[in-house]
Amino acid sequence: MNWIHNHKRALLHINLAFIGGLTGVYAILVRGGNFGAAQTMNLIEMILNFAEMNLTDAFLRLAIFILYGLAIIAAFLIGERFSSVKSYIALVIETVCVWIAGIIPLSVHPLIALFPVFILNAYQWQTFTTPECYNSSTIFSTNNYKQTVLAWMRYHMTHDQSQKKRAWLFTGTLIFFHLGILAGYFAVKHAGIHGIWFTFVPLITATCLVLPIGEAEILEADVGI
Repeated sequence: MNWIHNHKRALLHINLAFIGGLTGVYAILVRGGNFGAAQTMNLIEMILNFAEMNLTDAFLRLAIFILYGLAIIAAFLIGERFSSVKSYIALVIETVCVWIAGIIPLSVHPLIALFPVFILNAYQWQTFTTPECYNSSTIFSTNNYKQTVLAWMRYHMTHDQSQKKRAWLFTGTLIFFHLGILAGYFAVKHAGIHGIWFTFVPLITATCLVLPIGEAEILEADVGI
């Protein structure tokens, strides 16, 4: 139990990476191949939609771009105003978004159906990004992969234990993100649009990791690691 307490922030982080993978593959498999986590592909598709005069999708993607930004701003402001409970608020918002995403029928335009997933991911990205003083996203993998490779390389060059610790954190994030993808695949295969509700399980474990101590205490534990 002491080990869990001392590594609570890192465990919460990989737990959230699992959620990121699960909701990401849900968006791709159920909602028209759209990735609900990052804006790069969304902006590329928006420009292509405008170029092809597909104005409906173009303006929907513009709306998603704006919504994503507003969710990040909201998460930042809530974090500034209610820093001691921002983790609790974020998990409540994520739970609501997961529930809404699972009741939107397939007949709804996939971009509109993804609104709650975009809010979830934007809010999670802003709220949970610094496990043990490292900047690591729980909703996509590109930078995590880069940091994993560099940390292992630096460790083998210098045998610096801090680099080993960093390498394991980013490696764990990648592993759990892709385990979430695998879980999401089977959840969607067996439950369709309701497959995203499987996310309630890691949301419960995330809540268990947050509830025993407040956000301020978690941050203090990180400083002492």
